[in-house]
Amino acid sequence: MKMELIDRTMRGVLICLLAAGLPALAQNSSQQRPSTRPAPSQPAGKPQHGGQKPAGRPGGGHGGQPPKPNPAPTPLPQPPSRPVPKPLPQPPPKPGPRPPAHRPPQWGRPPAVRPPYHFRPNDWAYLHRYYSRNLIYINRSTRPVFVVGGFFPYTYIQYITPLPPNVYSYLPPPPPGYRMGYCQGYVVVYDPVTYYIVNVINLLQ
Repeated sequence: MKMELIDRTMRGVLICLLAAGLPALAQNSSQQRPSTRPAPSQPAGKPQHGGQKPAGRPGGGHGGQPPKPNPAPTPLPQPPSRPVPKPLPQPPPKPGPRPPAHRPPQWGRPPAVRPPYHFRPNDWAYLHRYYSRNLIYINRSTRPVFVVGGFFPYTYIQYITPLPPNVYSYLPPPPPGYRMGYCQGYVVVYDPVTYYIVNVINLLQ
């Protein structure tokens, strides 16, 4: 009986020793085993083994930032535009030797009413300054003669040009039913039906 009791006691002690030593043995074995976890990735921007740089993030910028758009080119300063000079007036075509076929039916007949019209003393200088560029094209030897109380030559009727608004408003208004026009260096106040000349200024005098 005594030997059986000793044998049971020894078994209990061995079991206690094994229970206390197993956790320490398992910890040592786990420390000796090689780690199978993958190595942590290197930070972006540093070259990996082999001299290759890591691929950038989507966007292609430094440090993963999107690329900055190129600034729009600055337009070159344009030189100031110069005013386009007005073209010189072209001389009117010379009337042919034959009179036009559309001769006014009332031409040359004195009008029933012939009101007076008078230019002012400074009107000649104003009109001469305005039409100065046109006067250089006039042939003095072939230009017609306009006189007060006469009639506008019907061969030149097609070359009458009305006065511009600023010139028309500068001069005294014509009598009712009459017109003012320019032709061959003359500013004429005339009747548009009979072409009777009430008054005229010769800018070449």
